[in-house]
This record gives sequence, structure tokens and C-alpha cells, in this order.
Amino acid sequence: MDNQKILVCGASSGFGYEIAKKIVSEGGIPILVARSEQKLKEFKSEYPASEYLVADLFEVNGVETVMEKVGAENLAGVLINSGGPQPGSFSSVELSDWDRGYEVVLRWKIDLLKRLLPVFQKRNYGRIVFIESVSVKQPLDGLILSNVFRIAVKGLMKSIVNEMEGYNITLNLLAPGYHRTDRLNQLIAKQSEESGLSQSEIAENMAAKTPLRSLGDPASLAQLGAWLLSSQNSYVTGQSFVIDGGMSRGL
Repeated sequence: MDNQKILVCGASSGFGYEIAKKIVSEGGIPILVARSEQKLKEFKSEYPASEYLVADLFEVNGVETVMEKVGAENLAGVLINSGGPQPGSFSSVELSDWDRGYEVVLRWKIDLLKRLLPVFQKRNYGRIVFIESVSVKQPLDGLILSNVFRIAVKGLMKSIVNEMEGYNITLNLLAPGYHRTDRLNQLIAKQSEESGLSQSEIAENMAAKTPLRSLGDPASLAQLGAWLLSSQNSYVTGQSFVIDGGMSRGL
């Protein structure tokens, strides 16, 4: 990546953490953003080439704070990634939860892109990758907010691609299924509490929904994510890559 700086959102664990590691290994400089400073410090200690910034992107001024400190002109790309909204069914979530779901999944991403894209267009270069969910392909039970707002992000991505005609700017989306992340562990714990099944049973049931009969490894997904963020990717844009062990059944 030739010392290119890549903003990595949601970088303290899971997909963001693993992609940041891969960026370092490819010669890039990840700028990690998360709310947990301790984990970011640990990453910086292990990978001195990295940089980090403690910020809450969900807050109203969160994106503005990050951009003021980082500067869009210093970035070659961005991994747009964060935890999802609260789980629940349509009947169980309140209207206020829908408002918060919009803020957590969609609003801050629009704000970030509004600030980044004009700079990328002026430079005629930029790499953007979203990490969403397999729910952009197939709705997941008990995740009504995620199902609705993540498909909106996919629509946003596809629409922007059409507006980037003539620019060397790519936008792509990764749609993971069940991977061993902190977010999945939280969902497993909640389902265990509601169903009475053990957490290991819940995890086994999730794995059983895939032809591979296993949960995904975030480090494996990171290889594709880092490549899409690199200059090696010169011709892949507007695509949604479902990485779910074959769980989704649609064509």
C-alpha cells in the first residue's frame, strides 16, 4: 500500500481490527478509530506504524471530530465499519429504537462520505469499503433494525457508485454472516438468555445453518477487505461480497 493512510472505523476488535493488521502487513498505515482507547493503545504498541484516534462516530459531532483531527486530504481510503443496532423483532422494538438504529447504521456513514468524497474526487483517487451484514442478501431473524438499515447502506453505496463515473474511486461492501466477533458473542448471549439454550448450543446452531458447518474467521475476511482498500483494486466497484459460509440460499 506504499504508506497510504487508511481510516479504519470500529477498529478495536473484530473485522476492523483484523483489517487494520492486514493493512500494516501490506505496507499501509491504518488510522484506527474506536471508543476503547486501551485496545487502540495495545494495537499501536504491537504495530508502531499505525495511528489511532478515540472517538464515538455515533454521536452527532463524532464524524466532524474525526475529520478535523485526521483530515480527509491525508486519506487514501476508509473502512466504514461499526457494531450494529440492538437486536429485536418488529413487535419488540420501539419507535425510539428505530431513530437510534438510523443513527448507528446509516446517518454517520452519510456524514463521513459527504466529507470524504469531494476530497477523493479532487484527487481522483479513493477506496471505500463498507462492512455490513449478510442481511443485505437475506433477512436474519430477530434483527429487524439491522435488516432494514443495512440494506439502506447497500442502496447508498450503489447510488454513489453511479455518481462517481469518471473518477478513480471504488466503493464496495462486505456482507459477513456468522463470524466469531464480539458482536456475535453478544447476540449469542442474548439468544441464550431468551431461549434457555447454552451459548455453545446457540453457536452450534448458527454454524449448522451453513454448508461448511462452521463460524467464520474475521482474519480470513480481512484479506479481501484489505485488497479492496488497496491500489491493487483498480476495477472492482459497486459490489457486495457475501461471506457467510454458504448460509444465504438466494441466487
